[in-house]
Amino acid sequence: MQIDYRSFTPSDVGDDELRGWFEAVGLGFGQGRAQDEAFTRWRADIVRDGWRLDGAYAASPAFGLGADVPVGTFATTTQTINTGAGHLEPACFITDVTVRTTHRRRGLLTRLMGDALRRARDEDLSLAALTVTEGGIYGRFGFGVATTYTRAELDTGPRFQLTRDIEPRVELATPAASVAARREVFDTFHATHRGSHQRLAFYDPYLSGEWDFDKNGPNHDVRSAVHLGADGRPDGAVSYLFEENGSQLRVLDLLAANAEAELGLWQFLGAIDLVEKVVVRRLPPTTALPWALADPHRLKVTGSGDYTWLRVLDVPRALGVRAFESDGEVSFTVDDAQGLASGSYRLVVRDGRAEVAPASGAHLRLDVRALGSLYLGLVDAHVLAAAGQVTGPASEVDALSALFRTALPPVNASGF
Repeated sequence: MQIDYRSFTPSDVGDDELRGWFEAVGLGFGQGRAQDEAFTRWRADIVRDGWRLDGAYAASPAFGLGADVPVGTFATTTQTINTGAGHLEPACFITDVTVRTTHRRRGLLTRLMGDALRRARDEDLSLAALTVTEGGIYGRFGFGVATTYTRAELDTGPRFQLTRDIEPRVELATPAASVAARREVFDTFHATHRGSHQRLAFYDPYLSGEWDFDKNGPNHDVRSAVHLGADGRPDGAVSYLFEENGSQLRVLDLLAANAEAELGLWQFLGAIDLVEKVVVRRLPPTTALPWALADPHRLKVTGSGDYTWLRVLDVPRALGVRAFESDGEVSFTVDDAQGLASGSYRLVVRDGRAEVAPASGAHLRLDVRALGSLYLGLVDAHVLAAAGQVTGPASEVDALSALFRTALPPVNASGF
């Protein structure tokens, strides 16, 4: 079967082709047919975010979905990742990856991914990132898990209490005001948290309730509150909705620039009348909440998962913009089936900054996906060695471990 591969920006094509691409994504993720307003909003969002859309197109029979609806979709946009010490590095964000069930196992994803990664490398981007719905797919393309999250439930019944009182500086916000406040909080969060990924345009309408793509309309159930710092500026924000006739509260997003703001928002949520349980989908690994509860058993972890996956495209540049917390040196070889990051390198870190040069005779070998998991500090090199993703002398693994170790795990609050 003939497959035609196309790559375009929203301004390159007409609405029929753009809408066909949008419909294909909805089909791939089990959603209904898009309404006109949903398409109009999506188009505005992808223009704001600067997306490039790739599609695989096949001939369509008369009764089919039409020639403008691709059988495979793939989208990229250049956004930033905090690589430590406040550095925001441009990276290729990948999203909306689908292959129609009728066209599986024909190499469509391999072609789309290869084209996108090579294009990003040619554009001097050193990193690529994505979130996944199927964890077994992306390791073979060189991606490693780089940030994680925890799902939890908090019992906010009569016995809920923090170990110390937080000065109450929380105010309810209108939808419009919550957008401006959350943007301000996120800018601070993004600049100060290693592992943070830039947020895309859809967050504003989703977290304010202005528009929910799953509902194809506004979500009037969403409420927002803002925590104010001592200077009166927003330093925390939460969006939530009530469930179970008001006895349960679901957190859509809780974002805080510092621990005081985070605990202040949890204190606020725990004090809402009639609510007995707060459900949170993504609790950050650095949260102070478990340690601030008078009774830690009020918090129940219900699950955990990978959040973002990272792929190194250019080893010298990627390591050069990473903030290191220990000095030292190590030589290693990166194995990359796609050939984008393959090579042997000598990494020397002095005063937290790296210099990378070609090396020869390196005894340590890393799968490129291991470098993606090491990069932000999620996992220790010894763990990856036990998993077979790092091989070499114990002393070299020790050196690699010491160099990439961070005091805190990476924290991310953004999906895409």
